[in-house]
Amino acid sequence: MKVPFTITRWFIACVLTLMTLMPGAPRALAAGAADRPTMPPYRIEAGGFGASEADIRAVLDSAGNALWRHFGDWKIEPMVVVRGTSGPITLYARNERGEIVVKLDTGETYWCQYAYQFAHEFCHVLCGLKEGNSANKWFEETLCETASLYALREMARTWKKSPPYPNWRDYRDSLRQYADDVILKRDLLLEMFSSGLPAFYERRRDALRRNATDREANGAMAVALLHVFEKNPAGWESIRWLNSTPAEKDDTFARYLEKWHDAVPERHRDFVSTIAALFGVRPGARAATR
Repeated sequence: MKVPFTITRWFIACVLTLMTLMPGAPRALAAGAADRPTMPPYRIEAGGFGASEADIRAVLDSAGNALWRHFGDWKIEPMVVVRGTSGPITLYARNERGEIVVKLDTGETYWCQYAYQFAHEFCHVLCGLKEGNSANKWFEETLCETASLYALREMARTWKKSPPYPNWRDYRDSLRQYADDVILKRDLLLEMFSSGLPAFYERRRDALRRNATDREANGAMAVALLHVFEKNPAGWESIRWLNSTPAEKDDTFARYLEKWHDAVPERHRDFVSTIAALFGVRPGARAATR
């Protein structure tokens, strides 16, 4: 039976209220995070965006730093941000300058869209994006959707005291509202919370292995992951090891998570175990079918 739309919206509104009021744990930072205020160097080709490079960079820096501040002294490859017209995407193939190319499909002064799209694509970069077997790629897509929501909500918090420009301070409310609106539009949230994330995933396992970018499913699962990352932001650093072990064609999702768990430093093992537990997976106890 289809759940009435009004009930779904009411339920999601309750979830958003709880996420706002729920006291978070102390916001642990990765080593060096407190003194890591700036993004790594990257270029912006501002032509086609209809906004100044300085303003675009101010927004992208803020969105990217929400994640990057937890990555210690890690170095990433050169990167360039350009205007796209067919949806945001990060290209595996480097350009002639050896740069990772990030395309954002937005423009003018739609700053929330810039932040939302860039946080997602930058997350792919931080995951060590590479071509290969894509059966479990849906999980990275879900993490990157989580990154978008996390960055918007973090920007809304930080801009209250430290906006890029003083006259942008009040825009923090628009950033938070944009994140809330994205969550409100996730029609599968009620189903996921009603059945539990493991059952929700199991029903879609085969479809997700075929199609990593089921945005409704990715988006619903991202909401489940969001609180875990907001409770322990230092856990963002763990994604740099997500693709450090080559993916095999027959890797189950449980095996994929186990490889990630084994690859991260000891300081992130509990965090990865927490993420895995949300899906009913215990690293070290391999499941044959998941």
